[in-house]
Amino acid sequence: MRRMKKATFLAAILILLESGRALAHGTVPASMAKLEPGRVIAVMESDFLVPQGFNNLPGPMFYLNHEKELGLSARQRQSILRIARTIMPETIRQGRSIDRLKREVERLSDPRFPFREARLRRLLAEIGRREARADLAHIEAHRACLRLLTPAQRRTLLSLLFPHG
Repeated sequence: MRRMKKATFLAAILILLESGRALAHGTVPASMAKLEPGRVIAVMESDFLVPQGFNNLPGPMFYLNHEKELGLSARQRQSILRIARTIMPETIRQGRSIDRLKREVERLSDPRFPFREARLRRLLAEIGRREARADLAHIEAHRACLRLLTPAQRRTLLSLLFPHG
């Protein structure tokens, strides 16, 4: 729990302090606040395999925060909001599920109790599967947002993500 609070706090600081390079997740519009964006980012950073890669795959919040620069149409904006409303709650559910399994691994690893290797192996394999599914769901959401853009909007997006080339 303390680790999750620390990750949430660090994610919030990163969002607030990142000025030279736009974060792929961006800040969250007030209408999306109930989706627990800090929790989503904390889950991604603590439970998913490739959180660093997500910095170059912009998430829905990035698109919404840069809607003017990207020139998003009302239809594009609505589609991106639908993606966000799907992926953000799912991220939290996946993170909670993975957290439960990790707590069970910790319990089974406790040297005060008998070692149950077969159960431990199954749990670790399941954690890997769930993390991989969560990563894939996020990559798919990021790519779904990207597919909504016109070629000119994609060029603008790349200039926002990689301002120095």
